[in-house]
Amino acid sequence: MTLLPPTVKQQKVIDDEIPPNPEMRKRDIQAIREWLSKQPHLPNHMDDARLEKFLFGCKNSIERCKMILERYFSARSALPEFFANRDPLSRNVQECCDAVQYFVLPSLTDEGHRVTVLRLKDRSIDRFSIQAITRRILMVMDARLIDESCLSNVMILDLEGWTAAHFAKCSPTQPIVRKAMLAAQDSMPLRLHRVYYLHAPGFIGKVLNIFYPLLKEKLIQKFRIHTGGGEELAAYMNKDILPNEWGGKAGTMDELNDAWRMKIEKNRDWLLREEKVSRTNEKVRLPTSSSSLAADLGGIQGSFRQLNID
Repeated sequence: MTLLPPTVKQQKVIDDEIPPNPEMRKRDIQAIREWLSKQPHLPNHMDDARLEKFLFGCKNSIERCKMILERYFSARSALPEFFANRDPLSRNVQECCDAVQYFVLPSLTDEGHRVTVLRLKDRSIDRFSIQAITRRILMVMDARLIDESCLSNVMILDLEGWTAAHFAKCSPTQPIVRKAMLAAQDSMPLRLHRVYYLHAPGFIGKVLNIFYPLLKEKLIQKFRIHTGGGEELAAYMNKDILPNEWGGKAGTMDELNDAWRMKIEKNRDWLLREEKVSRTNEKVRLPTSSSSLAADLGGIQGSFRQLNID
């Protein structure tokens, strides 16, 4: 799957928000590399092009970039549920690709945002695995970091076919769900612009109320909830970039899903290699270098107790 680069108009929008400055970017990358060299628990194998994508995703903030790199590597050590056995050809990932459609649209929005879609193809609850879905999503995110930098991201979550049993599996009272949230939130240099929920059931408010205590207010404000389907999106983005089923020209959902299945399979060797090298070495972590991710993981049980009380 090829992610199309920005058009001239889209690039201008991106440059207006994050002005390009090649000389400053070069100095910032060097500063980040020097910082990495002084963190014995962190790997320092990323090339400049990949570090540049991290920096761009952090809106050129060196301090933000350092924090994301720390969490990026820490997550791979602390959350083996998602970062161990990252084989795209494994049975659980292949079954996930068959049951759940997850893909990134080729074209950016007019504002320079990249759009990702997640929806059920097989509604069987037995084939709905939070662990497999999260592992696959994170592999796709890593593949994107090889290829591109985008201004921000739009997530479309199509809830057609979801039952109460699906929502129950996504409850943050499930430890695997809370860990999945930590794996993706503030551990990747991919900013989120908006989340669209389609085919939302009448009880979606009660479902989201369970999540709200665990989410930042800034994130909650990005949610847009719709009871209709893909036709709702035409009011927010050029419909041509959407899948054919939603009136667009990007290809069918099956084609897009299969293209991203092949994309992570093509990157299989890289993913398996990264699994071994993109990790922290906690034995040599300096006392002055604390892990915010470890602190968050330590607080999970307390969060569950609070949710149960409420």
